[in-house]
Amino acid sequence: MKKLLSTSLFTVAISFLFIACANQPTTSTIISDTSMLKASPFKDGSHYYLKKGVNFKNYNNIEIPAIPIIKSDKKDASLDEALLNSISVYFRKSLLSELNSVVSKNSKQGTLTIEVSVTSLGKEFKDLKFYQYIPVGLALTALKRGAGFEDKNLVIGIALKVTDTKTKEVLAMVVDTDIKEGIKSDQKIKLSDVTPSLDKWVKHYKIKLQELLDNKHSNL
Repeated sequence: MKKLLSTSLFTVAISFLFIACANQPTTSTIISDTSMLKASPFKDGSHYYLKKGVNFKNYNNIEIPAIPIIKSDKKDASLDEALLNSISVYFRKSLLSELNSVVSKNSKQGTLTIEVSVTSLGKEFKDLKFYQYIPVGLALTALKRGAGFEDKNLVIGIALKVTDTKTKEVLAMVVDTDIKEGIKSDQKIKLSDVTPSLDKWVKHYKIKLQELLDNKHSNL
């Protein structure tokens, strides 16, 4: 009887764990060929492509279409359409303002289109520690997660593709992820939870664009 109870408990625990782990981010359609990407030397987990010899001094204007957002946590009711729209508008407005402030001084009249997508947005459990893969530890971890006692991470993924607006040639691509730790399982996500990650990206790519104009770096 005790053995049967233990087996049942373990089975239920594993079921909770697999349900949680099955919630994976959806990939973006902006970047269809990820084989062109290579690891960034500036940030772990970030990958990029930069066309060899591209000269961003040929452009004095940047256009950014509306930014779509993919919810990786489909069950999170706090990630409603109003919040997703606010995140999209905030990110687009910040990128347009800051990146155009860099290229607007260029003398040549060219336009870049930067397609941006938030490829994943949602609360996810942290990776398991090695000791949590031991059967007893695995069962306890799964039960904690199923009961909502374990904190999650807020995981935000983005993809960017930069093209020459006139020729449609791809000049640069980036995929990146940012993580905010210590989010309660039942915590409602607000715009203020997401903006620090967005602000970091805007600042980072503004700096990188300026460095590319100054010929200081050949990567993102």
